[in-house]
Amino acid sequence: MAPPIKPKDSTSEPEAGTAKTLVILAKPPDKNKGTQSGNTLPSPSIQTELLKSPTIAQKTSVSTEQDNGTSSHSTPSTSKDDSFSDLVKNVAQRVYLQQKPSTTQSDGEQKILSPLEMSYPVKLVDESLQWCDNALEYLHDASDFYVIGVLGLQGVGKSTVMSIISGIHSERSKWQLFKPQTNDLKEIGEHCTSGIDMYVTNQRVILLDTQPVMSASVMDHMIQYEKKPPGGPDYHSVENALLMQSLQQAAFMMAVCHTIISVQDWFIDLNYLKFLQSAEMLKPTTPINLHDLNPLPEETTEYYPHIVFVQNRSQKNDFSENSIVKMEETLCYVLQKSKLKYSGCVSPRTQRNPKDPPPKVNLFLIPDKEPPDSDSPVNRFPEYKIHPGYKYLTELLSRQVLSMPRSLLTHTALTEKNWFHYSARIWETVKKSTLFLEYNRLLP
Repeated sequence: MAPPIKPKDSTSEPEAGTAKTLVILAKPPDKNKGTQSGNTLPSPSIQTELLKSPTIAQKTSVSTEQDNGTSSHSTPSTSKDDSFSDLVKNVAQRVYLQQKPSTTQSDGEQKILSPLEMSYPVKLVDESLQWCDNALEYLHDASDFYVIGVLGLQGVGKSTVMSIISGIHSERSKWQLFKPQTNDLKEIGEHCTSGIDMYVTNQRVILLDTQPVMSASVMDHMIQYEKKPPGGPDYHSVENALLMQSLQQAAFMMAVCHTIISVQDWFIDLNYLKFLQSAEMLKPTTPINLHDLNPLPEETTEYYPHIVFVQNRSQKNDFSENSIVKMEETLCYVLQKSKLKYSGCVSPRTQRNPKDPPPKVNLFLIPDKEPPDSDSPVNRFPEYKIHPGYKYLTELLSRQVLSMPRSLLTHTALTEKNWFHYSARIWETVKKSTLFLEYNRLLP
C-alpha cells in the first residue's frame, strides 16, 4: 500500500527552480481621503522639493518591483494617494529642519560681526565704592587683552595721561577721552574723577582711570556727604579712613592690572612712594585654582605688575642727562626691595642704541603743553628746547607702554569676561580683608 501524500508546508523552503510568489496586501479604497488629498495644495517650498523627488521615487519603485518580480498594475490607486500624502509630510518636515538651523547660524554670525564698541568711559566702581556691572556687555571672550591702570595724587594729570595712552587726545583741543580737572574745580580744590572709570579700545586695551589717592577733596566729600565714616567704628579718624580707602584702591589696581602708571608733577614725594610700598605689602595674594594645578606646586609665584613712573609737567632742566640719571638712581634706591617690575621697558631718552643696557627704571618725562601760537609764522626764532616736543613725547610714551610685556594675572589664562568677574571678587576681598584693619591699628 502506498504511503499517504503529505500536504506541502507553506513555511518550508521552495524547491530549486521554482519562483517565490509575493502577496501584497492593500487597504480598501477610501473615497473621502482621496478627495481631501486631491484638493490639498502643498506650499511653494514643498512643491520645489516635489519636483525633484518624483524621479527618485519612481526609480525606487521600479527597482523594487523588478526585485520582487511584481508589476505596477497590482498596486491599487488608493495606495498612491497614501504614499503621496506621506511624501508631502516628509518633505515638509525636511524643509522645516533645513530652514531652522540656517536662521540660528545667521543670528550667531550677526552677533560676532557686530560687537559693541565704547564711545565713552563707564563706571567700574562708583562714588560710593560699589561695584558696577555696566561694563560687562562691552567685554569679549578673547584672552589677548591688556589692562592699564593709573595712580597718583590730586591734579597731577592722571586722566590726561590715560587719554594719551588711548590715542583719543589732542594737543590743541581741551577735549579728551577721560575728563580732566577744569579750572573751576582747581579754584575750589575739588577733584574730578570719582571711583574708577573704564574704557576698552578697539585693540582690546582696558584703561582704568582712578580717583586721586590721599586727596583732601575726597576726605571733604566723605565728611559732607557720607552718613557714616567708611569702615564704621574700625577706623579711628577720617584721615585714617581716607588712607585705608586709598590703600584698598591701590592694592586692587596692583592685583588686576598688567601695567600701572604712577603720575607725579614734581620730583619727588617720599610720602607717595611710601604709600606705594604699603599698597604692595597689602596686595591680596593671587588665588590658586586647585582643579587646574595637578599636582600642587610647592612654591607658587606671586603676581606683581609692571609700574611706570611718569613725570608730568617737566621743566626744561629736567630733560638734561644729569637730572635723568639722578631721578633713576633715587627711584632705584627707594624700590630696591620692591617686587614690582619697575625696570627694563620704558626710557625717557629719545635716542637709544640697541646695544645699550635696559633702563634701570621705567621713567618717562612729559613737558607742559605748548601754547597754540608756538608754531605760528610770527615766532620765527622759537626758544630752544632740550626735548623734541610735547606731541612726539606723548606718542613715544604711548608706543612704549603698549609694547610692554604682559604676564598672566593668575595661574591660568583669563578672558575679558573672566577678568571682569575676577576683578569683582578681588574688590570684595580687598574691602573685607582683615589685613587693612590690622594695618589701621598701627596708625597713630
